[in-house]
Amino acid sequence: VFYSDSGSTSVEVALKMALGYFRNIGAPRSRIVVMDHSYHGDTIGTMSVGARSVFNAAYEPWLFEVDTIPFPAAGREQETLDRFEAVSRDQRAAALIVEPLVLGAGGMLMYPAWVLAELKNIAKTSGTLLIADEVMTGWGRTGTMFACEQASISPDILCASKGLTGGAIPLAATLATDAIFQAHYSTDRKKTFFHSSSYTANPIACAAALANVEIWRDEPVAERIATLSGMHVAGLQRFRDNPYFTDCRSTGTIAALDLRADSAGYLAEIGPKLRAFFLDRGLLIRPLGNVLYLMPPYCITGGELDGLYDAIEEAGARFGSRP
Repeated sequence: VFYSDSGSTSVEVALKMALGYFRNIGAPRSRIVVMDHSYHGDTIGTMSVGARSVFNAAYEPWLFEVDTIPFPAAGREQETLDRFEAVSRDQRAAALIVEPLVLGAGGMLMYPAWVLAELKNIAKTSGTLLIADEVMTGWGRTGTMFACEQASISPDILCASKGLTGGAIPLAATLATDAIFQAHYSTDRKKTFFHSSSYTANPIACAAALANVEIWRDEPVAERIATLSGMHVAGLQRFRDNPYFTDCRSTGTIAALDLRADSAGYLAEIGPKLRAFFLDRGLLIRPLGNVLYLMPPYCITGGELDGLYDAIEEAGARFGSRP
């Protein structure tokens, strides 16, 4: 376990671990494979492995090249698997980095656990490391402690932050297999894992994380998550036949639906209008363009969640377009 101080740095650490591992075992690899529409942070390495978009367009000269596989859209999952098998076949890929089950900033895109399991199998066959960016999906967000559990896999490297301290104070952790650790553990100082920052694993952040872990151990958090997941399923039902919305979906405590509008995407003009609409009602719902999503705290009540869905329904009638 290597501690750092944010989701972005946990991913930077993971990328360095992957490249350092292959260099230190004498079989250097230089490529990173990423999934289309992904987002992994705002530092140079994490922008490089994220989708090229408005998020990082200004910094294009600094970003390194990657191999991209398509998002496993429903009915087209095999295309994703075939592409990963093709780009990893020459054994130049050090790692595949993915957001397990849910791509966040890319539009709350969701894919099934069996695809993640197959990606892991392909990675194992080609000797490619699998990095699971669970900064958003970890700590119960997808219904299990970590999303990878639903695919019955253990990634080679796992990134965690956000829920690690319950969102109270910055802390992140990058977890790696023993083989990766041992590749950096040497009397040869050139194999040192060169990464550090002033506030890495500071004791106040670690104390907050320990307090959070105690809550998970002592309180019925898993039951709360299961209840919230069920409330999302029920709450989305009202939108199944609503002409203003499409693609109602949920994974665990994450729910999302797309508002039919004149434009789509992160910079869709409807986004600021929706945000202002919700803020006027005292609600913190931040749309991704025309994509509305809810990731509420696990302590939310049924009445509070119904109020959010009521507001979304009202917003659809006010701003949405019919098909």
